[in-house]
Amino acid sequence: MRLWYSQLLCRLRNVVRLGALALVFMLTPAIIKADDVQQFKVQRLGFSVSLSDGNTYTIAGFLYYNGSYRNRPLQVLVHGGTYNHKYWDIPAINGNSYSYARFMAENGYALLAIDQLGAGESSKPDGDFVTLNETASSLHQVLVQMRGVNNPLGYAFRQIVLVGHSFGSINSILVQGVYHDADALVVTALGHVPHELPIPSDLISALAQFPYFPLPAWARSALFYFGDAADPNVIDYDNLNLADLLTRGQLFTTFAAVFNPAADHVGSVTGPVLVQLGEHDALWPSLYASGEAAYWTSASSVKVESLPVVGHSFNAHLDNKTGWRSIDRWITSTLAASAQPGTGN
Repeated sequence: MRLWYSQLLCRLRNVVRLGALALVFMLTPAIIKADDVQQFKVQRLGFSVSLSDGNTYTIAGFLYYNGSYRNRPLQVLVHGGTYNHKYWDIPAINGNSYSYARFMAENGYALLAIDQLGAGESSKPDGDFVTLNETASSLHQVLVQMRGVNNPLGYAFRQIVLVGHSFGSINSILVQGVYHDADALVVTALGHVPHELPIPSDLISALAQFPYFPLPAWARSALFYFGDAADPNVIDYDNLNLADLLTRGQLFTTFAAVFNPAADHVGSVTGPVLVQLGEHDALWPSLYASGEAAYWTSASSVKVESLPVVGHSFNAHLDNKTGWRSIDRWITSTLAASAQPGTGN
């Protein structure tokens, strides 16, 4: 197995070295950079969190906003497995925009896209320590800091919406079910109705030999994309620029919580919830949407939507804006309703 893994890493490195320059020439003319959009700002923040081993770690966050982040609802964005915060800010490619962060910033939100523990620019403890509970604890501590002034901005956000994708949705559900930190919860590409996942058991066994591991490019492409509704250049960009590592701890705890409502505390989540499932998601398709609402027994309201032309990585598909617009409308109406006298969580 270790020979397989070494060969995989070698192939991935060779692909990066040989393909990066060609990809730059191919994609650069079509990519829109943040600096090209006047008033759009990205600010890197660092959050200190204390975890169960008694050590302090850093969670990196990237704050996106137009003009000012003050007096705006804050969306806290939680990426899925083998991604990092960049999932929420994919550059425009071939004339199509893929940045959820930019879209929402233009619609009046501030957005904090974190790198989960063990991913991106956040701390990377031993991979067996990076479990569902530790990632959820670190997310909870970030949310608490953003509610008060004890954060890098020194500014307290009054309204916070937690937005998760895939494994990030599981973490977000657990945090909202245990701590109730957010005013509203958006879950994308994650459902609770049991069904068989198209992930080969030998692949899981092979990856589990290592504390940190990548998902092979062929698996990412097959599991995360519906080819008929995605630009091949975006899929290539994903594999070369967005792919991150997953930990063995997350594999054995987060993956195990997928169809275990007791593990992610979905039945304890309070407040309003929006769930979006993709029709062509290979992992959690909207085929099972009709049974999803039954798991959210304590939520004040649950809306389950089916998105017709996307695969698992919603943001990276051509018809991403259908889901984005729906999230924007739902957040706007939900927060407005919670602000009325006698309402709210």
